[in-house]
Amino acid sequence: MSLYKLGEKIRETRLNSCITQEKLAEMVDISTNFMSLIENGRNMSVETLVKIADALGVTVDYLLSDTMEVQSDKIMTQIAQNLSTLSDDEKLFFLNVIKQYKNIEK
Repeated sequence: MSLYKLGEKIRETRLNSCITQEKLAEMVDISTNFMSLIENGRNMSVETLVKIADALGVTVDYLLSDTMEVQSDKIMTQIAQNLSTLSDDEKLFFLNVIKQYKNIEK
């Protein structure tokens, strides 16, 4: 996880919510200086991250989503690239494997 990307997501969400950095810092009970550092990629405790998410009215998952989506997008691209080289019969075989795997997971 990139702390810089997390800080960007916090800043973006704060600005979209029309909340000043000072106001968010006050809501989370930290200094404005520390809030600035967080938005610029400084590490914070999980407790502070949860407080920031609550103050912004979003989930922690949402704040972390950019990092997770990038990884997921890379995986999906790799899967698509590999599947594109298969014959239709091979694609059908792997589709059935996926369906069976999902049934086992339930």
